[in-house]
Amino acid sequence: MKHRTFTKKDSLKIILILVIAIFLAGSGLIIAGYRLDKSFLMSVGHTIIISGGLWLICRTYVKFLWRKFPWEESPLIHIVYEVIGIGILTLAFGFVLYRIELALGLALPSEQLGLEVFITLLITYLITGIHEMVFFYHQWIRNFSKSVRLEKDNIQANYETLKTQVNPHFLFNSLNSLTTLVDDHPKAVEYIQHLSEFLRYMLSSRNKDLVYLKDEITVLQHYFELQKSRFLENLQVSIKVPEKYHLYALPPLALQMLAENCIKHNIISTESPLLITVLADKDYVTVSNNLQRKSEVNSTGQGLNNIIERYRYFTDKEVNIKETDHKFHVSVPLMIIDL
Repeated sequence: MKHRTFTKKDSLKIILILVIAIFLAGSGLIIAGYRLDKSFLMSVGHTIIISGGLWLICRTYVKFLWRKFPWEESPLIHIVYEVIGIGILTLAFGFVLYRIELALGLALPSEQLGLEVFITLLITYLITGIHEMVFFYHQWIRNFSKSVRLEKDNIQANYETLKTQVNPHFLFNSLNSLTTLVDDHPKAVEYIQHLSEFLRYMLSSRNKDLVYLKDEITVLQHYFELQKSRFLENLQVSIKVPEKYHLYALPPLALQMLAENCIKHNIISTESPLLITVLADKDYVTVSNNLQRKSEVNSTGQGLNNIIERYRYFTDKEVNIKETDHKFHVSVPLMIIDL
């Protein structure tokens, strides 16, 4: 049986139902107040009703805290700012409302204000707590789905690897033997060396989730040297990655896949040389090229989709894709993680 995924819309529905229920309960208390202790029940009902309006303000503040101090990154700061901020907002809202009611002659007696403030804070914190629990449940469902999907992808990837697995020692020994056979041809030796380093990196990183940017840049340079042997001066490359970004992390071979897409989908000729630029800035690394599409290339977009899916497992930051009349850019986020 297929289970339905819990969404943010479901969270909002639950909150809306709670607010309506509280509103109706408050209205019932007000009506009952005419028969029971009128002043007490009117105070409670009045407090519950205005809590609905107060919650709209507090919910906006809570959403801001989710973006500014995510639970998974700064849980202590988040809860401290939440408790203090909601308290201040509640008191400020109550003060403004009291001044308005005082001007209209509708204010409660001063001896009941303390009770009203206490009940208002209690209800506001209660609803906030329920809202956060719903949020946590939604996050748990999403992370669980990610784990299941990643496990499935890893099983599939391992299966594909097993089908095409080559003994690494045999491969590198063969390349070394080939190097001795073409020792009199420096260009051939250089090509084999670049190919050997590129394959070595592919084998060493295949079981890693993340690698350092400096290692990705190194293997990308080997990849470009291999391609330049084919395209010569028709392929031009510019790599500008400041050293401060070298220990940032990203999925292995992500940059190579982007570079491969540039070469696969664009014309490369003497009349139309291809310029690929790799630039790191503002915690992103961007691979861009001048746009000169091949007319007969059927693209499924699988390469970009693969990168986007891999990033969704590690960060909420988006992979940015931008196309203009003359250029195509893909920016992938860099992560600060100790490997």
